[in-house]
Amino acid sequence: MPSNDKTKTRPERRKAAAGSTVRLEGLHVSRVAWARLESLVAQFGRAGIPRAHRSGALDLLILHPEVAALVLAGGCRVSWCATCAAWLPTARDALAHQDEQPEHEMQGFLVPPA
Repeated sequence: MPSNDKTKTRPERRKAAAGSTVRLEGLHVSRVAWARLESLVAQFGRAGIPRAHRSGALDLLILHPEVAALVLAGGCRVSWCATCAAWLPTARDALAHQDEQPEHEMQGFLVPPA
């Protein structure tokens, strides 16, 4: 009879302590990261930024942490390209993006202080 080697070679899965993580779109996010995500969603809403929901905020936190930091700090202007969905942290970056790809539509948002 063949032996079942799968159970012997499979690594042991470690679980996070109960209550320390939140599941979002298949990811386990720490409570600290979740609080940052919720703050970012709230700032999105105050600024009128599109994609003011958790998945959009998660994308911004992961893909554009420098822009997320500006939005969380508040009192700044950020730009978003409605054509390619790029986030641009400064007006200079937005103008350069527009110059390079004039067919793209830029949207600027004033983010109020938190």
